[in-house]
Amino acid sequence: MNKGHQQDVCHLLHISLEGLSGGTTTRDELSRIWSLELQWFTPKEADEVVSMLTERGWLTESESKLSPSAGLKLSRPPLGWRPISRRLLEIPQFQQVLTTQPAPVPEVVEVVNESKPMPRVSDPTSSNLPPDRAEGSIPHLIGMIADKSALENKEVMRRVQRKRRALGPVTLWMALALVAREQGLDMHDVITTIEAYQA
Repeated sequence: MNKGHQQDVCHLLHISLEGLSGGTTTRDELSRIWSLELQWFTPKEADEVVSMLTERGWLTESESKLSPSAGLKLSRPPLGWRPISRRLLEIPQFQQVLTTQPAPVPEVVEVVNESKPMPRVSDPTSSNLPPDRAEGSIPHLIGMIADKSALENKEVMRRVQRKRRALGPVTLWMALALVAREQGLDMHDVITTIEAYQA
């Protein structure tokens, strides 16, 4: 099995499944994410890639839910990474690497009292992302996008978090601005809102 193929699939599924409940999704949801949200493939290509990954054993289907096959370790792609549909459609059969070696015993390391920086309110689950200088504008931006695009606040945030996973270290307000642009909002209004709350 080509290591490049495995890396492509691991990057693709990391972006697509991270943050989803139980790390599982449906065929339709995956196709929609790839074709409409991330705009990596056409809807037809997205359906073909989902089918190929399932047929070749990279994805496991159970009760209409898809999840990565056992033994497939997903990895975050580098900034700017983008999948190539042709490579994914030529993907070989997944071969799980079985090892007979005993699992290594974890090394016990004594942790000295070390204070870690508190995560930002805008992203309480991750402190390795840049802080949002315009944090105060975030509730206003979410409301503005929801009102003008007829999306629910929850759906706006779901799309924003997907953007952040796809782009890597990007601030929350920038991801919101990208979603606003996708929804066809007047960017002058968006920028004015962000600038009004910058520290």
